[in-house]
Amino acid sequence: MQLRKLHYTDAAAGFRLTQQYGWPHRLVDWQLLLTLGEGYAIEHDGQVIGTVMAWCWDEHHASVGVVVVDKAWQGKGIGTQLMLALMADYPEQQLRLHATPQGASLYTKLGFAPCGMLSQFQTPQLPTIPSPELPEGYQVRLATDDQRPQLAQLAYCATGMKRPQLYDYLLREQRVFILTDQQGEILGSIGCHRFGRGFSLGPYYVKDSGILTLLLQAAFSCLAGEFVRLDIDEQWVSEAWLTQWALQRVDVLQVMVRAGKVPPFTPTAVHVSVMTPALG
Repeated sequence: MQLRKLHYTDAAAGFRLTQQYGWPHRLVDWQLLLTLGEGYAIEHDGQVIGTVMAWCWDEHHASVGVVVVDKAWQGKGIGTQLMLALMADYPEQQLRLHATPQGASLYTKLGFAPCGMLSQFQTPQLPTIPSPELPEGYQVRLATDDQRPQLAQLAYCATGMKRPQLYDYLLREQRVFILTDQQGEILGSIGCHRFGRGFSLGPYYVKDSGILTLLLQAAFSCLAGEFVRLDIDEQWVSEAWLTQWALQRVDVLQVMVRAGKVPPFTPTAVHVSVMTPALG
């Protein structure tokens, strides 16, 4: 077996692995992951049998994902080997991942601690949803490139990360819905991007939890008839609110963090949903 760095040309091999488990990743989704991040593969006789990736958002934070091992090679320590190689590249960063029940025990042994839950809601066909009634002077519209600094600042207020490369991609190739007040200040932003079977909504940040359903409903109103997925922290949006729009909970993941060395941070905005469990 050979441990090596992942390359862009490994997208097809990664796609084959995630297809074994019924994960929704398309080949183009793997290509995006490899464009934004880096990681490791383990090969046997020239075939990739395991992967792991990280996406470094700044000098203090990175997210981890697509930790996947060929079904024929499970139980042989390959996942541990991949994780140890990746973690050695980020000795001081806070590493965040979303663990399946099967993977949580491995991550605990590697020094990750639970810090919340992430619920995946989806619908194969979103019904027609009315636009929300907004307070006077408020608007929901698509973000433009010149608003990139405001978007990055809102992400920082919610997470301690500005994530400029993520907004480069979303603004260039996808959509970001924003809610603004009478002065044009951005009160919330939610990415809308093609992933898997349809559209995934996130990351979603909002300055005030009291208005977060306004922007979410506005995004829903633009996606009638589409497959829609939302990976969300249910402390902010209830299951009842989502099921009224035909979204059903299909999975729950454990949020886990390896602490690392990060500066003190107190959030002043709310992190409602992630872009994907891997990208955060």
